[in-house]
Amino acid sequence: MRKIRCFFALILVLAMAAGCGGPEAEPETDGSVYEEGGGAAGEETGAAGEEGGGETGDAGQPEPVEFENFTSGVIYEEGDYLFQIDSIEETPDAYVITYRAATDEQNYSGYYDMQLKVNGVIFHYDDFTFADEDRTSNSMLGGGPDRPIQVTLPRTLLAHAGIQEITSLEFDVALGYSAQGSIYEEVMFQATVYPGAKPAEADPFPAPKQDSWVLLDNEDGKVQVVDANYWVSAADGHIMGVTLHILSQGTNTGYLALRNLTVGDWASNKQMGDNNCLLMPEVHYSRITLHGKEDPQEGADFSQSTLAYYISYYEDSSVEEFTSAMDLSGLANE
Repeated sequence: MRKIRCFFALILVLAMAAGCGGPEAEPETDGSVYEEGGGAAGEETGAAGEEGGGETGDAGQPEPVEFENFTSGVIYEEGDYLFQIDSIEETPDAYVITYRAATDEQNYSGYYDMQLKVNGVIFHYDDFTFADEDRTSNSMLGGGPDRPIQVTLPRTLLAHAGIQEITSLEFDVALGYSAQGSIYEEVMFQATVYPGAKPAEADPFPAPKQDSWVLLDNEDGKVQVVDANYWVSAADGHIMGVTLHILSQGTNTGYLALRNLTVGDWASNKQMGDNNCLLMPEVHYSRITLHGKEDPQEGADFSQSTLAYYISYYEDSSVEEFTSAMDLSGLANE
């Protein structure tokens, strides 16, 4: 069952996803992981169906599937629609996923959309870089069966979210077309692949570097500063502010927002990056830089920093304010 969205509504939806168009061609595959018996791509642990689609849910779309010991294979193939993983490789600086995606453009423009979740954590839609021979983008590219695309996941970024090694990748993919100001999502599917065996359920929140970095931990949810770095001048390297990397999860009760950071006589009054940390059932990664009109004084004691923040609850529009003393000395510059 297709799903129609206006471009204007899409701007809001793309907080965690992205899309663009590309040409189509005949598929070149080495066997589908939906094929009965699994195939060379990996061991399937989710629901399996007929070749090229798998079992379907109430909306006529494939049910979510999982694959252990996954190296490569066709995740979805039905007519002109294709999503295939060629490889998942490691480099000293990043993980690199090579994929192929194709859609039926319906004589209009092809539409591609992907939300990529790493070890259960949702990143920003533009945190990863997509590229082929001719293009580089911070949103999903579709190149057709004959044109592979690479998406790069920097290790530094993953480490900011507490991820040292990828144990699972969840692909939420939509394929369709855009016409006359609307998006038509003809095919939507979800697949989780594990480079090795499926790991036991793990807490996506790492052990906190400091107790004070846990900003919330109760029945409403959890918000934790996982990492931090100085935001420095490209001209001379002096510190202009601090970037906090945060994981948040909750029960749709509200959100946590940072107000300011004080370091001695200096206080931030500006914020760059995310506006708040959502208390939603899925774990989200947020990145917030706190800075001011003036920069901290040279030699400021960052070991005596104080973060002010508040939590707003949807039910009664109440606001609770908090402060947390933090040692932010000796941070890296990225």
